[in-house]
Amino acid sequence: MRGSLGLSAYRTVSGRRAPPPFAPTRDRPSGELVWIHAAEPGNNRALNDLAYRLTAMRPGCSVLLTAAHDDFGDRGSDCIWQESMPPDHPVVTDAFIAHWAPDVLIWAWGDLLPNLILSAAEKGTHMMLVDAARDGFESRRDRWLPEVPRALLAQFDHVTARDEDAHLRLAQMGRPVSAMELAQPLHPFGKMMPAVDTDLADLAAALGGRPTWLSARTSPAECPSVLAAHKTALKASHRLLLVLHFSDPAQAQEAAKHASDQGLRVANWADSAFPDENTQILIADEDAELGLWLRVATVTFLGGSMRTGSDVCDPYSVAAHGTAIIYGPHVGPHVDAFTRLMNAGAARIVNDTTSLGRAVGQMITPDHAAHMAMAGWDVVTRGADSLDRIISLTQTRLDARHKGKP
Repeated sequence: MRGSLGLSAYRTVSGRRAPPPFAPTRDRPSGELVWIHAAEPGNNRALNDLAYRLTAMRPGCSVLLTAAHDDFGDRGSDCIWQESMPPDHPVVTDAFIAHWAPDVLIWAWGDLLPNLILSAAEKGTHMMLVDAARDGFESRRDRWLPEVPRALLAQFDHVTARDEDAHLRLAQMGRPVSAMELAQPLHPFGKMMPAVDTDLADLAAALGGRPTWLSARTSPAECPSVLAAHKTALKASHRLLLVLHFSDPAQAQEAAKHASDQGLRVANWADSAFPDENTQILIADEDAELGLWLRVATVTFLGGSMRTGSDVCDPYSVAAHGTAIIYGPHVGPHVDAFTRLMNAGAARIVNDTTSLGRAVGQMITPDHAAHMAMAGWDVVTRGADSLDRIISLTQTRLDARHKGKP
């Protein structure tokens, strides 16, 4: 394994300095452990979603996340956590692997760390290089010591290139074409939120095909704008229903009072009230039921985006439910996601009450909404085949280890 002179030299030189301290933040959980490393800047979200899908499909499996850049943010599961990458010192990397003892390593993009890769391989970790890109192997070290990445590539049991350019680069570095796959790049996807089937069926029957839009996680400061926009949209679509959703029941009750004071006919879901033909606004006050409202809404405004200081729903998860998206200019950490959805024609930005009302009126038409919803679905499912392939390979290997196969 360490027969490469370049790799041996790297190992020797990197081990001459005193090893920095290694202190894991927690014990290794019992059972299966998959380690996912995000080497590429800006692609943590896609790998976080991979971790989430894997733990959802394989109960009892834990995922350790590491990254060369940035944090993974909300990981969505107690079975997923992030740990700092260890320095690439042979003593430290050996200790890291000995502590976590990963069953499978999924390394994305490139920028391979020699000592860490060798430490994992020597402990028998099943190693997969996924979403490999040409620029992941264009570092100064890779150019000056081509023997090093060539030897490291040989340690991986499975290699997937994201495009023809990456496939050619890996082949030039000595990876046999027969030992590689070509697959679409990994992209973030949207997590589906739960909904009670009976509630969904009963609500759909009560709506009877009425056009419905949702203001999700509305902030109190936005409520007047949302109500005014609904009044504007009602002039073009008199049967239009607004589901006015809040994360705080007290805020929801206050909004219900404001709406009633303005002459709007209100029903409150917390009172087990279903909307009838005369209901213009349905008040909802629990985040746990947001998945229900996203399933019935043709158009969704993401609350918190018109004013600063509020959390905004993950737009990928919203798009996954098949609803067109409206959002304001203040989207916090979701800028890239909203930009991607907007460029695909799945989302529309508004800046004030007037533009919100105009957008709802235009987007609520069936053809317009369906076109935008389909565009959003295309965005959040792009790369799904690659994701499913990685999960399938991971599960196959975990099953084999469970049965004691090499």
